[in-house]
Amino acid sequence: MRNLQFNVINEATIGDKFSLLFNTNWPAYRAWYLDEGEEARPSYLECISALQEYMPELVPLYQDILKLLNCDDLQARFLSLYCPPTFYSGCSQLIYKKEQTALIRNYDFPAFLCEGTILRSQWLDKQVIAMADCVWGVLDGINDAGLAVSINYGGRLVEGKGFGITIVVRYMLETCFTVEDAVAVLKRVPVHLDYNIALLDKHGNHATVMIAPDREPSVTQESTSTNHQAPIETGKPLFLEDSGTRLEALNWINANHETSLAQTVTQFLHPPLYRPHDSNASGTLYTAVYKPAAGHISYIWPQHILNLTFDHFPEQTLDIKYA
Repeated sequence: MRNLQFNVINEATIGDKFSLLFNTNWPAYRAWYLDEGEEARPSYLECISALQEYMPELVPLYQDILKLLNCDDLQARFLSLYCPPTFYSGCSQLIYKKEQTALIRNYDFPAFLCEGTILRSQWLDKQVIAMADCVWGVLDGINDAGLAVSINYGGRLVEGKGFGITIVVRYMLETCFTVEDAVAVLKRVPVHLDYNIALLDKHGNHATVMIAPDREPSVTQESTSTNHQAPIETGKPLFLEDSGTRLEALNWINANHETSLAQTVTQFLHPPLYRPHDSNASGTLYTAVYKPAAGHISYIWPQHILNLTFDHFPEQTLDIKYA
């Protein structure tokens, strides 16, 4: 059995809990950040210049974080998440638009590499509930303006100059109100790897945006995505062999108009959408269900459900066991 703790943390502004989160995770992140050698990472000047150019609204917050944590040069460069080392995940995403609207996703990743932090904050003018990554980055989340965002890796194995996607998701949730706002961000902020970004807002607008460092974003009305982007290159194997199988399953669910939200979520807890850890290096770590119109979030495991809202966010620690 593999175990993972999920810590539910409620801290409106950066403070003691944020500091503890950073200090606890820094040794592991330091090792990851230096995996290719320090010279492979950009200088602090490059990092702060990129933040100022592409995400200026985050710069005062970033500087406050550096001051709070008394960061050295390496820590400051890491926290910018500009041109970080590569990291690949699995994941399946579906934008549900039937009797209600919801963004549903499975996050697939090795358990020992997952931070396991669910954080509620209000760092700028919006409340944000998010599954954290790299301390202040975001794997998936929602803001109180009614925008939900999640990501999965696009699978093209193309690397370029840009930001790690999790800081871009943080930026969208901190500054955007609608899908249209978020799409505008994805069109102008460079990323270092390719990703499929699922977006849903409280008005029911949605998009799946396929981004990459070597080509312009593709903004689609697709409701499903796994770990590849169109067009699939003939003769080139998919990043994950089951990416096509999972996409077919998502499309079948989406096309079946009789499938309720509850029934749809249940499908995410079973193969092929659920990837068991005993047979996959990147197994499913959690299922997230975001309902932007209601401001409601569910994080789901086969034996546990955690329901949260902006008004109901009890701090706790969950011990999750994976087969």
